[in-house]
Order: sequence, then structure tokens, then C-alpha cells
Amino acid sequence: MRLTVPDPKIKLYEDGFAGHDHLAREDTGHKLSDLVEHIDDPLVIALDGAWGSGKSFFLKCWVGEHRKPEHGHTAETVYFDAFKHDYLDEPLIALTKAITDRLPQDSVGRKFLKSSKRIVSKLAMPTARIVGAVATGGATEVTGALADAAIRSGWKEAEKAAEEFWNKQTAKTAAMDQFRSALEQLTAPDELGTPQKKLVVVVDELDRCRPDYALSLLEIIKHFFNVDGVHFVLGVNLKELQNSVKARYGSGVDAAKYLQRFISIEMPLRSTTANGYEPATYSKHFLTVAAKMNTVEMPLFSLTKRYLEMANHHFEITLRDVEKISTLLAVTTYEHIETLGARHLLAGLIVLKITAPHLIDAARRKELDFNELNQAFLLGSRTGQGGIWNEARQSWLLATTKNMNEDLGPDEPEALKLLFKDDDPQEVLRLVIAYNLDSFVLP
Repeated sequence: MRLTVPDPKIKLYEDGFAGHDHLAREDTGHKLSDLVEHIDDPLVIALDGAWGSGKSFFLKCWVGEHRKPEHGHTAETVYFDAFKHDYLDEPLIALTKAITDRLPQDSVGRKFLKSSKRIVSKLAMPTARIVGAVATGGATEVTGALADAAIRSGWKEAEKAAEEFWNKQTAKTAAMDQFRSALEQLTAPDELGTPQKKLVVVVDELDRCRPDYALSLLEIIKHFFNVDGVHFVLGVNLKELQNSVKARYGSGVDAAKYLQRFISIEMPLRSTTANGYEPATYSKHFLTVAAKMNTVEMPLFSLTKRYLEMANHHFEITLRDVEKISTLLAVTTYEHIETLGARHLLAGLIVLKITAPHLIDAARRKELDFNELNQAFLLGSRTGQGGIWNEARQSWLLATTKNMNEDLGPDEPEALKLLFKDDDPQEVLRLVIAYNLDSFVLP
């Protein structure tokens, strides 16, 4: 048995959505392809999704799907994992290498490879300084140089340092112009300058990078790659990227407005149904995960699957949440679940532990209200479904009823006997949490 799901085996640039698209996101991929193929202006598209929503999986499939011959697309795709490179000081070098590695070995590709090696070395500067240099127009660097020179040798040396600085800046400006010119040639512009080919660079895991590295990469994309026909797709959780902005510039900065400087279009990676409620999709993923982790034989597997299907997916349950539920199912102990009601409580708690842990805390304090459970599992809408759905509603109703003698309806006494025998449902709920969920805690 495994506690984690092995990474899906996707052949980058070869595999597409076929055989991998368990969440029916191929249509989203086609929309993205249509956008980058039909727009000539340089685009930076933020594919926005929560951690665990499947952004990386989607983008790895998309870079291969887009290049399939049957679609007739002209854009070359490049996949760049920013998080794997954020130990470096210089994003420009790593990003340029990823692009040149993907270019066809024709005359244009060879020319860009040769020129980029020469040019990028002139443009590179440490990550910690690039954001400040862009923001201040180089003022920080020249002020520091002048001050150092003045301290060492007086103002004549300071003037000389200033002259050297401006010469260096002039060289960098020329190098940047050469770099953009080489990029333009990759897009095969016609006589009017309209690109006939496109280059689409996917930058994944940006929100997991160090704040200084992530923001430097955005600055580089904006200032170095601002060329018609060159597009970027950022796989990102925009909320977390905003936190990077605040970490770099302080909590008072308007992080959302700051990011608008770099991002042309946001593309939310949402659920595939209009209302976001897709129990069949998550149930299918749960089965796929269980097969890989060998958790199908675990106690309460089927009942936990039912509770996942009942869960209100407006709580923004992610694919990673589904995988964590399977892991929790594997490590949970199974004590004090002799009755049908206790089994329902534990299955529901396993799902709640990952999707709504605050309800577990309320249950520990004996403050959990049935209305909150109704919001989590939509139990009130299942009164006419009977069977396991009605058992779920009655089990949680009995476990959250504060006064059994006064608050029980006409059908509940019989249900109490059937589901919990002679046990107190609220005490059963407490014991199930204490002896099962609290044995192991997932980070």
C-alpha cells in the first residue's frame, strides 16, 4: 500500500489529453490554443487555480496537445518549471536555455541560439538586484557606485564610476535590442511585421518560488520578451503570488494591482460544470487514486467514497484534497465503529478532515451544528433518496442534536436504535474522533 499517488507518466511534448484527461478539461485546452494562435500581441496569460487543482497536469498535457499535427497550429510550445530553477540567482539564463533547447535546428533556431548565448551574458544580473534596478531605472546601482567611489578616492573617481555605469547601461540597452530582434526572427514576421509563427512559453509553479525569484521572472518576461507572437502562460495560484508581492514590497502594497502590470489575461482553471458541483468527476479520481495506492480494500472505502460524492464542492475541493482523503483513509485506525451510525460518522469525518477541518474542531467541543453538516454534505436535500443517503442524514442529525428528549422527530427514535443501538450518538462522535482521526495527522 502507498500513502501518496505516483506522479502521472506524461511524455512532455508528446502526450496530450487523450488517455489523461479524467476531468474533461480538453475543451479548456482548445480555448487556450485558440487564444494564443489568433492573437499577435504579446500575451501573458495567468492560468489561475488553487494548489492541487491540477494546473501542472493540465499544462503538461497542453504543451503536447497544442503541437499535434491534426490541430494545424503553428506555435512552438516550451515548458519551464520555475520552481526547479529558483535556487539560481539569474532567471533569464535558465529561461533562455529552456527556449533554445526546444527550437528546431534550422538556420533561424541556430542563429538565435548563437546570439542568445552572447547577449544574455551581458544582460544577466543577480536576482536580488534586478527588481530594484527596474523599479528605480538603475538609480540604486549608480547611487551605490558613486557613493563607494566617493568614499574611496573622492569625486573625480565618482565621476569616472558614473561614466562607466552609463556606458554599461548603454551596452545593456543595445544587447536587449539585439535579443528582441532575435526573438522577432523566431516568429517569422511578414513584410508588415506580422508574426507568422508563435512561441508559447509555459512557466509553471511560479507561485511556489522564492518571492524575489518569482517577481524577477515576471520583470524579465515583461521587459525582455515583449515581442509580437511571443506568449507566456503562467501556471499560478494568483492569491499566493500576491503574497509574494507583499513579502517583497510590504503588506501595504496593492498586490492585485501590481500584478496587473504583468498579466494580460486571467484564465481560471475551474470545475467543468456550470455550478462547480461535479461528484462523478471526483468520485472517478478517488477510484483512480485508490487503485494506485491500493486502498480499495481499506475499511470504509465505499462509504467514504459516498461521502465524497455528497460533499458540497463549492468548498473548492481540489484533486489534491481527494488524494489526501485516500491517504487519511489508509492511516486511520478503526476503533469504536461497531455500529452503522459510527461508521457513517467516521467516513464523513475523514472527508471533513481534509475539506472542512474547522467542523472537526467544533465536533471536539460538542458545538457542531447539524446546519453546518447540511452545508458540508447537502444532507437536507437527500431526504427523499432513502437508503444510504437517509442513513447519513439521520446519523449526523442524531450526533449533533443537543437535547434528545426534546428535539427528536417522530422517526428519529427508531433510527437511533437502528444506527447506534444503546450508544449515545454524541459520545460516539467524540470517541470516533479521539480514537481514529487523532492517531495520525496529515500536514
